[in-house]
Amino acid sequence: MLGFHRQLFLSFLLVAKSSALFGQSDEGSYLQKFDSIQAASYSVIDDPDATLPPDLLSVCKDKGNNPPAREVVVQADSSGLINSSAVSIQCSDDSVCVIPFGTTLQVDTSLSLAALIVMGIVEWTDDTQLNPSAFICAGYIAVEGFGKWEMDLQSKDAFAYIKDNGAVHDKLRSRGFGSVALNNGDYPTIDINGRDLARTWSLLSKPLHQGDDRIELMHNAILMGWRVGDRIAVAPTAKLATGHGEEFTITSIEENGSLLLNKVAQYDHQSKFVQAPSGGQHPALLSAEVINLSRNIVITGDDFKHVKCDPTLPEAVPGEETSVLGCRCSSFRQYCTNGLHTAAMHGGTASIQNTRIEKCGQRGVEGKVSHS
Repeated sequence: MLGFHRQLFLSFLLVAKSSALFGQSDEGSYLQKFDSIQAASYSVIDDPDATLPPDLLSVCKDKGNNPPAREVVVQADSSGLINSSAVSIQCSDDSVCVIPFGTTLQVDTSLSLAALIVMGIVEWTDDTQLNPSAFICAGYIAVEGFGKWEMDLQSKDAFAYIKDNGAVHDKLRSRGFGSVALNNGDYPTIDINGRDLARTWSLLSKPLHQGDDRIELMHNAILMGWRVGDRIAVAPTAKLATGHGEEFTITSIEENGSLLLNKVAQYDHQSKFVQAPSGGQHPALLSAEVINLSRNIVITGDDFKHVKCDPTLPEAVPGEETSVLGCRCSSFRQYCTNGLHTAAMHGGTASIQNTRIEKCGQRGVEGKVSHS
């Protein structure tokens, strides 16, 4: 029952208030409804109430087609260490900035580049980052060779913003964040860990009724690691999937772990516990799930766009009607949808935990499909 409720709730989150079920041949309907689906979908960078680095959007967002004009291999001192402030002197928005093998970039402040290639190490932690929040924005971020992206923040906020600026990596292509093993024996690694939560979800311990602005959970929110300002969602419990999920922001957490909300509930959400028969040990639960949706590390970027197909591009795999070189026309596709994408290509490892990924997904572009 819990698994069913979670799947049902996630479907509400994904489609919000718009119908979003399309087959491969439904391009016309898909394109027609795309904007309304996006308008009903949540993203941190589009939330006027979200706490973002003060210059994130002004520096990174919607800068247009401005591909890199040069490649710069970063020069560190004899220690092999360099920080963001020093990198920004050597690289800028016109540069593919390369962190070479043997060099460690310690991210202390925000950094804006045309693109970033990591063959050395990127170290980004609470200790390296000076301010409560910081970002790196680039047209792509590619970890190559034996490069390492080591990111672990528990108390501070961090954003990797993938710009739509026309930068294209040979393998990862455009708007990508990922690892790429270019040669036999390469082993690039990505290790991202955001704020650890003992639990990311709980259940209502008492019903949440229309007009209530207080939630009581089966688990103590403080012990779970939840915080004031976190965005949460409550699953629907109406019969036959006719109800509505709701989202709230935590404004206060009481000593017993109960949550005070930024607004009152618009619907009723059940919390029922059916006692086991005589001698049984486990009750049956019919209670709304409550999920913490906030993450302190966010991989995000510019909005999706629809790209006109090119009939001259070569087919990557015979019969699949896609190309690794861009948006290839097909019998069922005249446009491709381009957002950011994450990837671990041809070798190495990637571990991304406690992280939000948004503006993510590509339809028909470069032979890739990725989803947040």
